[in-house]
Amino acid sequence: MSEENENQEGIVRKCTVIGNGATLKGFDFKKITEETIGLTMAIRHWYDIDWFPTYYVNVDPVVLKYHHKLIKKMIDQDKCEKGYLLSKEILKVEPDLEKNDKVIFLEDMQIMRGNPLQYLVEWCSGTVAVLFGVILGYNDLQLIGFDCQYTEMLPETEILDNGSLRITKTPTSNPNYFIDDYQQEGDVYNKPRVDDVHKKSWEHLVFIVTGFVHMNRFPMMIHSFTNDKVEGLTKFFPKKNIDDYGIEELPTREYDPIAENVIEQETQLP
Repeated sequence: MSEENENQEGIVRKCTVIGNGATLKGFDFKKITEETIGLTMAIRHWYDIDWFPTYYVNVDPVVLKYHHKLIKKMIDQDKCEKGYLLSKEILKVEPDLEKNDKVIFLEDMQIMRGNPLQYLVEWCSGTVAVLFGVILGYNDLQLIGFDCQYTEMLPETEILDNGSLRITKTPTSNPNYFIDDYQQEGDVYNKPRVDDVHKKSWEHLVFIVTGFVHMNRFPMMIHSFTNDKVEGLTKFFPKKNIDDYGIEELPTREYDPIAENVIEQETQLP
């Protein structure tokens, strides 16, 4: 997979990074007009609606282990236009993916000099996806579906000996995701660790993006779309209402991750 790195001066490149939170219930993915990065097990829904993101990111070893066949099917069918960023954990069960030119591995990117992914200490698929977008040269990132709140134990969940969780029956109502059957009977997944992993990884991401943006001297805008009931990532990025997604605002305002707020003077990207 070729990397479209380095944003050219004067060009605004938009990208929507799609989480899987409940604030996206009823969301029409087909109305997205810019390029996209999608995550983890939303694949099932994408097949249902016949829509796939531009890029796919999954660095969760448990999801890769237990859902490698579906991920491999998507890749073999070339559903994502520009490529896939995965952890090498999947090579333990799908070794042929190493030969696929559209698949790139997190571990390989982390040893590349100057690549900001090498500085990640805490991460989840969401933070890796956002940083991947920055590396690809997008400078207007819109984050949707990142609610950062979970009901840890569903009635249909059991704890395995290794600490992972398993769905014993497909939920009829799942408060954690944008579709109720996002998790299905037999699915194994990691215990949600919002405070000690997810939030720390987002804090770390802001620090890395700050350094990368200042070093490369190009403006960066990042907004988090959610609703009035969910805080989501508003501690880290300016908030917009999910109902306003896709509505253009002029003039735009530049996001400064150092100040962790929106710069008050109105400006357009050069």
